[in-house]
Amino acid sequence: MNNDPTLSGQVALIEDDYTLVINRGAEAGVTPGMVFAVLSESGQVITDPESGRELGRLTREKLRVRVFDVQPLFSRAHTFARTDDFYGLFQATAEVTVDVGDRLELVTGEAEFRRVSSG
Repeated sequence: MNNDPTLSGQVALIEDDYTLVINRGAEAGVTPGMVFAVLSESGQVITDPESGRELGRLTREKLRVRVFDVQPLFSRAHTFARTDDFYGLFQATAEVTVDVGDRLELVTGEAEFRRVSSG
């Protein structure tokens, strides 16, 4: 299994409330069972109070998806967990919006996370 921490991509299509298509597939090293974090594109800017220089942006994780179908150039994935706050805690009442073009990054150590049931 390729656990390349630099493996990333974007949401290419939203099939339904629980399934999305990633613009990376077998040719990029994606395999079934991989977990990707869907990241917020509007990260908060961190500015150095002394120099005014932009130091970077905070990236927030919207949710996680687990790949179940891999094609040569794309993969399909189901919702795995939502992370709606800074600490990555699941908020059962929060709505998460995922958009085509949202950035995805491979999550290493995904065994630590359990499938979230919809109660």
